[in-house]
Amino acid sequence: MKKHKWYALHSLAGIKLSILICFILITGTLATISHEIDWLANPSQRVLPAVDSSKINWSLVYKSANQRQTDYPIRDIIAPIDDWFAVEVIRSDENEQRYRQFYHPVTGEYQGDGRWYNWQRFFRMTHRHLMMPTIIGTTIVCVAGLLMFFSLISGFFLIPKWWASFFKKPRTNNRKTFWNDCHRLFGLWSSWLLLVVCITGVWYLVELWGGNAHFPEQIDSISISEEQVLVIPSQQTFERIVNDVSKHHDMEIKRIIFPSKRTNVVTIQGQNNTILVRERANNVIFNPITGGYLSSRFAEDQSVHIRISEAADPLHFGTIYGIYTKLLYFIFGVALSSLAISGTYLYGLRYCKTLRGMRTPVKNLWLVSWGGMKYWRWLCITLIIISLLLTVLMFTNYILI
Repeated sequence: MKKHKWYALHSLAGIKLSILICFILITGTLATISHEIDWLANPSQRVLPAVDSSKINWSLVYKSANQRQTDYPIRDIIAPIDDWFAVEVIRSDENEQRYRQFYHPVTGEYQGDGRWYNWQRFFRMTHRHLMMPTIIGTTIVCVAGLLMFFSLISGFFLIPKWWASFFKKPRTNNRKTFWNDCHRLFGLWSSWLLLVVCITGVWYLVELWGGNAHFPEQIDSISISEEQVLVIPSQQTFERIVNDVSKHHDMEIKRIIFPSKRTNVVTIQGQNNTILVRERANNVIFNPITGGYLSSRFAEDQSVHIRISEAADPLHFGTIYGIYTKLLYFIFGVALSSLAISGTYLYGLRYCKTLRGMRTPVKNLWLVSWGGMKYWRWLCITLIIISLLLTVLMFTNYILI
């Protein structure tokens, strides 16, 4: 295929939906560090000086949480994601709406509350499905990801000997040359991240439309009397459960899920030496009344299909090695986001008609790019406005989910 045809494909993928693609890339970039943004925004989440988050005193946290409030049941207790984070206790209020409480991981001291809908939820949900019903929003985002993938492939065909261009300094001959070289440089250095997020995005689409992996069935309920609608483990039973996890597997506890209307057992999720899996891949399930062991599963014993499914999130959001890979993803995510902006600007430079020797005003360049988007620009803007309106309604509890 000739170069001008590759350019036409590259422009089609990059210009027509550039507004939506830029929105998805920016929210995805911020989603990688969204927990840290919440840490900065809410002092209750901070543990300073930092403590070893692997040495959580689960017993003290559970005792403190029960003493703090007994009206609303505990849904989950979540381990800190880093040493300077507090333990999260998730509860439900009278409207069954979740909210957060934060406790010191060692002393169990209560530190404060937090909303369920925080920055992490905002960036994750807008990036994943634009706040829309999952099947609709995720499909839209994944289709946009496919267009980004085509833009990535076509970009390589537009750069002669692209493998030798990683360290080429942008030329300053003129404005068009300079921005073209910058666009090329950002694209090359961030291409690995775009490839990862596009492949995992395609996998999300496959899962959404029927290709999702299923874990083997486990014991996730026990027989209880009608009076015992919601069984909350006693302090003694809870301590026994936490201590007995090590008898079944050398797993670091990351999440404790308590009985609910959906399942009336205690589920302990965590991580072991298995790489690229979410906490849910490893679990041990206990009876909330007696503390007796019921069942367990571990990622190392699962099928290839399940392992691929569990690897998608760590790869997509860069949580593989904690804050270090998240910062790496954030830096290159910024470069990716700049591609959508610089590409739109270059489109205007390429197609803006000017008189010889005259410099085109920047405003005219953006107007040309705006015109090149045609009716697709209105589709992009409409989707973003819908996403933001749904955010306002959801985050003000106007829509209860």
